[in-house]
Amino acid sequence: MRYSLLACVLAVTACAHRADPPPQELIPFGEQLSNFAALQNSGRFDELRSHFTKEATIQSPVTPQPAGVDRYLRSVAAEPYTLTIRQTEVVYSFPGRAMTQSDVVASAPARFNLPERLMVEWRLEDGYWRIARIAYADWSPIIGTWRRGGLKNEGPLELRVMPGGSYVVYRAEDYSAPAFRGRYRLEGNKITLADTSAFEAKQFQNGEGSYLFVRTPTGLTFRKVGDENTWRAERFDGAWTAAR
Repeated sequence: MRYSLLACVLAVTACAHRADPPPQELIPFGEQLSNFAALQNSGRFDELRSHFTKEATIQSPVTPQPAGVDRYLRSVAAEPYTLTIRQTEVVYSFPGRAMTQSDVVASAPARFNLPERLMVEWRLEDGYWRIARIAYADWSPIIGTWRRGGLKNEGPLELRVMPGGSYVVYRAEDYSAPAFRGRYRLEGNKITLADTSAFEAKQFQNGEGSYLFVRTPTGLTFRKVGDENTWRAERFDGAWTAAR
């Protein structure tokens, strides 16, 4: 009789445990993302960290190539931007993992205002739904920061291709101001670039240049189709490595 009573108690306890899901399981993903955006927008980065899994990767306007949590938090603290998230839909949901998609606007005054499609991969970790991956569905693989050694004994070059159609070029690891700013357009794996300004006015050339690009395990390779800008034409062709 004593053993039967103990078994009943254990059974009831187990059923009660199954009927009491972790707190975040009761919160819709859309609401969790809104809370996430509110923390980022108000600069509460220590609290923001708890929303990620231990090995999460985050793609963002300030980390266009996927970054770990520490790098993402450092980058967004140094270059703040705000997120507005709406219309979150569940793409799939399985025990322990899920995927959502949302319409978002990422904004930073005088820098960008980007309406995007956000994909978020979720994992159940330590009893809570946490973000395992953030990615922007429509971003081209060329979005990111690319580097190569200078070909004219002038120091290395850094090309930052940003979402929204703009790019900047830094020279000789001088990040005080871009050497060039410009706009680009994409057609499949072809990018067409045109400078809109130069730090040294005498080096400004507004001619367009088109390059085919291919992603590689370490970066990307440009192959010149044609370039009216002589400075760029002599330097962009070839292999670039991804900045980490």
